[in-house]
Amino acid sequence: MTTPPSEPDLTRLLRRLRVGERAVVRWRLEVGEPMLTDSVGTIVALSESSVSVLTRRGRVDIETSRIAAAKPIPPAPHRRGAAHLAVSAGVLQELMVAGMPPLESQWLGRWLLRAAAGYTGRANSVLPLGSSDLADPIPTVASWYADRGQPPLVQLFGPTGFDPAADDPLGTSLVARGWRVFQRTVVMTAPVPLAQRPPSVPVLDSPDERWWAASSPREREHRRVATRINGLVPASAFPLALDGERAAGVARLAFANGWMGVFSVHVPTEYRRRGIARTLMHAAFAEAADRGISLSYLQVSADNTAAVRLYESLGYVPHHEYYYLRPDRQAQLR
Repeated sequence: MTTPPSEPDLTRLLRRLRVGERAVVRWRLEVGEPMLTDSVGTIVALSESSVSVLTRRGRVDIETSRIAAAKPIPPAPHRRGAAHLAVSAGVLQELMVAGMPPLESQWLGRWLLRAAAGYTGRANSVLPLGSSDLADPIPTVASWYADRGQPPLVQLFGPTGFDPAADDPLGTSLVARGWRVFQRTVVMTAPVPLAQRPPSVPVLDSPDERWWAASSPREREHRRVATRINGLVPASAFPLALDGERAAGVARLAFANGWMGVFSVHVPTEYRRRGIARTLMHAAFAEAADRGISLSYLQVSADNTAAVRLYESLGYVPHHEYYYLRPDRQAQLR
């Protein structure tokens, strides 16, 4: 007979789940019986007493006392292939928002307006995932950001090698109005490989002073806002590479929608070229495996060739790219 999980184990299992995310829940057909079944689908309700999963065959309501295992899984594939590549660029862009959530947001049709006091382009830009439902949304966008004391910023994504000024209708329109394209960023994905947890890299539940001391100057400059953003991530972890008692490198991990997002990898200048970034990534992989996460994404500037080579050596491959566009001073905003 399969032993049911203890109450602490059950609580840990349920903490992995979020309403609106896909998950697989393994449960007993009868309390105390060994026969198990799996329900795969979107979590539509979650409480201490029950979990409801919307499957392809309909809604399944499961008493928590019957649950043997549960874990989040990635969104359903939109095309055939390896799981980390099968998801479309639009779906991946939307799920990555959970890894760098804005402090304020508003949907304009399928345009997501995001603001976070200017910290990171991802959290302070418009993410067009479809139609805005407005004939000309740019004045509304400009007004929304002006109310927050920020210039408008648009993030445009497309396949590797695309030209946002020529290959995207919105990009073409914005460039014609005087907007400028900048900062090519590569989104890379990988299956989470087997990795041993490095003993020199503890993984913290929240960043301590040592972690902040080794973070990037920009991260430290925006510490207050970054802390608020971290608090909005569904589940986080913070690898900290140590050289004795000194901090030698850091990373931030975000877990949501069955994926691990890797952010804020930074090694202080005096510790570079020692393999510390690679060691941080091994710690990240081990942490993801412990949480039942099998897919990973990260975002890296295309001109950061050293980082791109490192991630490629760890199994990451380009999934798609994105650019930012912003108006020059003479740009037409209405």
